[in-house]
Amino acid sequence: MSDMTHVTDELELFALDALPASDRARIGAHLAECPACREQARLLDEVAVALPGTLPERAVPARLRARILATAGAERAVPRSRRGTAWASWLSPARVAIAVLGIAVVALGAVDAATMRDLAVTRAQRDAYADTAVRFSHGGQTWYMAGRDQWAGSGGTLVAPSKPDAAAFIVFHDLRQVTSGAVYTLWLVDADGRWMRAANFMPNGEVAQTVTLDTPVQGFAQCALTIELQREGKRAGPLVMQSRISQPQ
Repeated sequence: MSDMTHVTDELELFALDALPASDRARIGAHLAECPACREQARLLDEVAVALPGTLPERAVPARLRARILATAGAERAVPRSRRGTAWASWLSPARVAIAVLGIAVVALGAVDAATMRDLAVTRAQRDAYADTAVRFSHGGQTWYMAGRDQWAGSGGTLVAPSKPDAAAFIVFHDLRQVTSGAVYTLWLVDADGRWMRAANFMPNGEVAQTVTLDTPVQGFAQCALTIELQREGKRAGPLVMQSRISQPQ
């Protein structure tokens, strides 16, 4: 590897301790000399620290599993991540294998249209994770909302970036689907109990989903999530999760 060759595509595996020792040593040596790759590795590590909770692993799609096993062989054993964070369980070794070994499958010309769609989704998810990493890199305050009742196990991290022109956002995880015609509505609640609608959105069906708020969180005392049938007007639906917003001292 020349000094000018970047290792961007391997940084997620490196962050998860999911590479053989020889590859980790090679990438570590590269990071010591490459500021660009070192900065991307730092952003991935910040996301690993910032995302709370533990997210369940999802099964590898059957089509991809068969191709991964055929390509990798029995000796390809991806070690379990040693990171005890939400990021590590979210990007489990099985998920990372889809992204990396999928490239090898393409090279062998053994990909049908359905598999190509699966790989495209994986790439889109990786891009979304990278965007979230950049947002977290701005720093700021965070608050966690835990799901209630049937939504226990779901949750969301509200982030108010310290960067002046950066909008607040929430990274939700494990959101349940809603009935036809309904939407999730994010609210900001002031100290007097007034509720202001900050965003409406539909669940995307993925493990994690980032939602940008339409209004700053400064001056509000709580954030909450409900399920509504209307995209405007007062709150009418059930409360799904809620958290207090602690104002800076």
